[in-house]
Amino acid sequence: MAAQALARDNYRCMVTGRVDMSSSFSGLTSPKPGEITGYSNCCHIFPDSLENIVAGSTGPKEHESATVWTILKRFGYEDICEELGLASTSANLHRLENIMTLETIVHEQFDRLNLWFQEIDGQENTYKVVLAPAAGNLPTVVPIPDQVTFVSHRPELPLPSPKYLRIHAACCRIAHLSGAAEHLDLIFRDMEELKVLAHDGSSAGVLAYALHRRLAASV
Repeated sequence: MAAQALARDNYRCMVTGRVDMSSSFSGLTSPKPGEITGYSNCCHIFPDSLENIVAGSTGPKEHESATVWTILKRFGYEDICEELGLASTSANLHRLENIMTLETIVHEQFDRLNLWFQEIDGQENTYKVVLAPAAGNLPTVVPIPDQVTFVSHRPELPLPSPKYLRIHAACCRIAHLSGAAEHLDLIFRDMEELKVLAHDGSSAGVLAYALHRRLAASV
């Protein structure tokens, strides 16, 4: 799937636009005049570590994976559980909807919940690129645009799922709430007591925090 993602993304980082150096060396693409190269790799929105499950085992990896799936299912995301493989040895975390081509340093900040993509209303597959203060001097190291539009250069290959990116963004926002200890305590209590999400979206923070606790532990 990594090779397909590279082809879909035109062998370039989806954020910086830099040409993947390995793909260039392999003759899969050539930088255009003025383009800069860099090393990119395969980035999973839901970490691929969640698929490291041994059938019949009850170890920490299995518990962690089962917890993420349980949280998703509990809050109405059965479709994501089915798409990515619900706590089974047939986990499908490598589906293209869960994969992005990102330059190495951008990938690291995405995994650390310091960079996320905020949907722009009315513009399909277009996102504001948000950086947390913890991202430090990232913009001085690589060019980070204010917004990006994801385009599949192979129409038959699907782009990253807006739903998956939305959950990742919610986790990031919760992770970087300023002075949020009391608020997070309240969310945690709600997480223990809540059976379903509120129809008006007011309980979205509960889901975000619950997922953040598990996803951050996987980084």
